[in-house]
Amino acid sequence: MFERIIGEAVRRGAGRRVAVYCVGVESPESLAVTGVGHLVDLDGDPRRALSPESPGTPPGGAAPSPDEEMAEVLVLARTPTDLRRAATLHTLLPRAERVIVVTAETPYWYPAPAPSLTPAHRWRALTELRVHRPASGAWAVDARFSAATPAGRTVAATARAFAGNRLDGIAAPVAALAGPGAAHWRPGDPNASPVEPGGPLPVRVGAPGGDVVLRTSFPDGLPAWEGDGPVVDLPALEELSWERLGEPGGAALLAVGTQAANRRPAVHVNDVRSLPPVDDRSVNPMGFVTTPTLGVGRLELADGRWNAVHDGKVHTRFAASGCVTVTDVARLRQLRGLRIDWRNGHTGPIAAVRVVASLAAAGVPMLAGEIPPWAGALGDGLIGLLRAVTPEDLEDDLRREEHSVLLRRRALRDHGVEARWERLGAPARQRPLTSVLLTTRRPEMVPFALGQAARQRDAELEVVLALHGIPRDHPSVAPAVASFERPITVVEGAASLAFGALLNRAAARASGSFLLKMDDDDWYGPDFLADLLLAHSYTGANVLGAALEFVYLAAIDVTVRRDQVTEQITNFVAGGTIFTERAAFDAVGGFRPLPRAVDTQFQHAVQSAGGQVYRTHGLGYVLRRGPASQHTWREPIGTFLRRNKRQWRGFRPSALMELPEGAS
Repeated sequence: MFERIIGEAVRRGAGRRVAVYCVGVESPESLAVTGVGHLVDLDGDPRRALSPESPGTPPGGAAPSPDEEMAEVLVLARTPTDLRRAATLHTLLPRAERVIVVTAETPYWYPAPAPSLTPAHRWRALTELRVHRPASGAWAVDARFSAATPAGRTVAATARAFAGNRLDGIAAPVAALAGPGAAHWRPGDPNASPVEPGGPLPVRVGAPGGDVVLRTSFPDGLPAWEGDGPVVDLPALEELSWERLGEPGGAALLAVGTQAANRRPAVHVNDVRSLPPVDDRSVNPMGFVTTPTLGVGRLELADGRWNAVHDGKVHTRFAASGCVTVTDVARLRQLRGLRIDWRNGHTGPIAAVRVVASLAAAGVPMLAGEIPPWAGALGDGLIGLLRAVTPEDLEDDLRREEHSVLLRRRALRDHGVEARWERLGAPARQRPLTSVLLTTRRPEMVPFALGQAARQRDAELEVVLALHGIPRDHPSVAPAVASFERPITVVEGAASLAFGALLNRAAARASGSFLLKMDDDDWYGPDFLADLLLAHSYTGANVLGAALEFVYLAAIDVTVRRDQVTEQITNFVAGGTIFTERAAFDAVGGFRPLPRAVDTQFQHAVQSAGGQVYRTHGLGYVLRRGPASQHTWREPIGTFLRRNKRQWRGFRPSALMELPEGAS
């Protein structure tokens, strides 16, 4: 397909200049079509072209400068994950009157990448924008301008469109990048600054173009850096191959590279800082399948690469760099899990560990048994989880999903982009404050409800307790409030005040950048809020919440597990789990001042305004269901008995709730 698209561009612009950029392509040289002025592999040295300017001249000339004007620029990416690395380097691309961005492989559930043209003043020269499918599973964005315009602008907008046009940035110091494959360290960061390997930092809008310089080594080493600021030198991924290091277990594993006199970085392979981060905005739990149709496959070596194989069929073959893409993950979703065959690993130790860390971040259930010493960069947390799981665990749908959630939590927190840059010396970002909106008409439930808020860990929170027709000095309320060890504000409202109006009154007293609506009688796991914050980081959704999956029917002492699709953009989440950005809440005016249906109305308002609602897993939440008259959502108990896939006698939460037996 790529060759056809390049050929069409050459024929359109006979005698005119066409520049082709590729990313995620295994053999970029194969795209060298006669008539192409420049062919640049953005995963290699983006300063050099692979094809000559004209026939008969030696290859390897300079890539076009950002100030050059081309007739057309083509950017060809294998997957949306690869395109995000092109977005990181977008300022290197030249100007053009026509820009075509093609992504060859996208998951079936991905939306059309319709770019949001913001900021609007940068798109005034746009005359035509077409989004179409050039082949099955592929997407193309074709932008035409009345004057030559920076081509990278269209690339960054297209990458952002695949992520729902979220405000896409990385909250860490501005990174200056140099060297082959450097974009793997800051995927999807259009604010990064590509720089020359020897410096100095360019000036950008009156300030240095970066706060931290990250360089990957070239075949002939790295030049001395000319300039100020901290510099992090890392080996290029090619230098971390078994071919360069020796076979697994060899003495060469002690360090990567040679002596500093040769200007080659030396990094211990078990040091997590030698491992590029997981692109967690692209490779994450979205699309997880709770009831897969296939059994456990194997992650095994073939032709120097790891392949995911099931029943003799290769489902995906991982890149030599170890970069896992969203398309790789999508191909594995129907597998019950993967058993890792560590023999010889992948192309090299870093590539092997990178594959496993990325699949864990995506929530792909894996088991490993013994893990080789050279895989230490996974970290003790992931290694322990991979060793602890059994084949029997993966056969049970619930235990399989519990294992998946534990893997994704650990991998995203240890190997995500922000986490990796903290390991490289960037300051840790302060945890945001979440304001828990807790309303109640039942004073006897206040101690229980505050206990559910108090058990939240790895998150900063305050509670705004809204008493609905209850005085604050009630004997069941006052002691519970006094003993609550986190910040708490008490708001009172008359019993006649509408439920939605009381919630808005509580929100007006909240100071957090996020709001979380909790019910007074439901159970919340200790990682409930932390999981929502994590999901917000990888989805950017305006409203998030858990699936209404576990329900305890108190009247008959039965727990049911309902059949729910999780980890997806959706229309509705459970009302007792609504977690929202404060800005989105204010934009739609909060909750409607109604006595009931406030949850559905709020979520409808956010979506009508262009926001997104995301549903996470439901293992950290249990809804308590009493008589219908006790709830604003008055669904009869028979509904829960009919619409479930599993039920137990008594109170039976997921193990992730970490509740003792008899906690009900």
